[in-house]
Amino acid sequence: HTSPRVIMSSKSFGALLAEAYARPSNVDWCEANYAYSPFIAEMWNTASSVPMTFVAIFGLWKARECVLMESRWAWAWAMLAVVGVGSALFHATLLHIFQAADELPMLYCNLVFAYLMLEERAETRSKRFAEVFSARPKHAKAAKALRASRRAWLVPLLFFVGASQTYLYFAFPSVYEVFMGSYVVVVLWLVQRSVRLAWFADDATATQRRFVRAALLCYGGGSVFWIFENVVCGVKGEEKGGWPMQWAHMHAVWHAGACLGTYHFIQFCSARRGEALGFDARAEKGDTLLPYVKHESARGGRKRE
Repeated sequence: HTSPRVIMSSKSFGALLAEAYARPSNVDWCEANYAYSPFIAEMWNTASSVPMTFVAIFGLWKARECVLMESRWAWAWAMLAVVGVGSALFHATLLHIFQAADELPMLYCNLVFAYLMLEERAETRSKRFAEVFSARPKHAKAAKALRASRRAWLVPLLFFVGASQTYLYFAFPSVYEVFMGSYVVVVLWLVQRSVRLAWFADDATATQRRFVRAALLCYGGGSVFWIFENVVCGVKGEEKGGWPMQWAHMHAVWHAGACLGTYHFIQFCSARRGEALGFDARAEKGDTLLPYVKHESARGGRKRE
């Protein structure tokens, strides 16, 4: 047998991609394949992936309308949208290349979320903040408390980590644990840091706790279904759980929980960032089903004038 080291050194990344396109996925969930259509492998899992992209579009729309818009929010919501598209392609085809289009964006999402948390108190490069808000007392005081941004080295580091994860993912295509290990470690760090900031930080607020509580409930609840499905069916075949597991569609429930949990987490990060910049970050709902953060300016109006 050829060792993994020889494989990694003898094949180009392009060759690994070509193999991934021809190879079936190394995961097959409980849902019966091609039960509803000869063109879509897992109908329920595919359909439940689509709302994630629309939730991300809604989040970006509200971010542009209600918070001090910075590029970090565009990245966060865009990556969530990409996960939705990739997940739908993966479950529709069960090809390894589209499994990568689902799982790699999940890893990239985590890197963006790590940036949100590590840079929540960094100086802003927003011209609108400098032109409109920096002269107001509360914002001026908040700006003085901000620290120099670490993006000069943090962004290249995160890109390097993402590139390394990508290469390892394709170099070891049959090792599902490569993805799971990379994903779970960062999620656990995000969870513990969110809880610590929302409940024990000096600048913690009720709004922050509201969004973290919802994120943990949705994401944690969905994870229970995901883990149970893995235990019963495993990740190598749809038939191991029998018809009861195929009927339960637990992976679709995981999609809903992950979608809503991630949405509320990004809103939590928005609330933290708003408070750091001197805004009153409040939870709003309006006529929508999902709550969102609005940055109220120190003068009492909305952040846009």
